[in-house]
Amino acid sequence: MLGFVFFPAPVFALLITLTFQSIPGSVTLTGAGTNSATLNFGNVSAFEPLNTGVGRTVGASSYTISTSFGVRTTHLLSLLSPNYTLQARLQSAQPLTWKVDGVTMSTTAATIGTSQPYATTVPHTLAFVVPFTQSAGAITTVLEVTAIAN
Repeated sequence: MLGFVFFPAPVFALLITLTFQSIPGSVTLTGAGTNSATLNFGNVSAFEPLNTGVGRTVGASSYTISTSFGVRTTHLLSLLSPNYTLQARLQSAQPLTWKVDGVTMSTTAATIGTSQPYATTVPHTLAFVVPFTQSAGAITTVLEVTAIAN
C-alpha cells in the first residue's frame, strides 16, 4: 500500500490560503477541501489491477504510477498579486523517484507552476517511478506544497 500526505508550507499563511481538492477520475483525497490531505494509491504493481483513478505506464526496467490532485489557492489581497507560483518538495529523501507535473521532487523546493490563478482548482499530476527491483512493502511520503504570491 502506498500513502501520500500533502500539506502547505506556512509561507504567507495569513494572506494566502491553499487547499487540496479531489479531481474527477483520479484518486479521491481524504481531507479534500482542507490544507492537509491524504492520497492513498492502494496496492500497486506493474501488471496487477490498480485502484480506480490510478494510472500506470510500464517501461523496460520500471513502471510509473500516477494520479491527479487539485490545488485551490485564494489571496486576501489579490489586487496586489494577480497570481502565484506553486512549489513543492519532499519532506525527507525517498527510495522512489517522485514527480509533480513531470518535475522530479527532492528535499529542495522545486517550482511546479508559475502564474497560477487564484480561486480556481488547478489540477496537477503526482507520479512515482518504481524499479522492477524494488522490494514489496508500504511506502509513505510527505510532500510539502507552497504557494508564493507573484
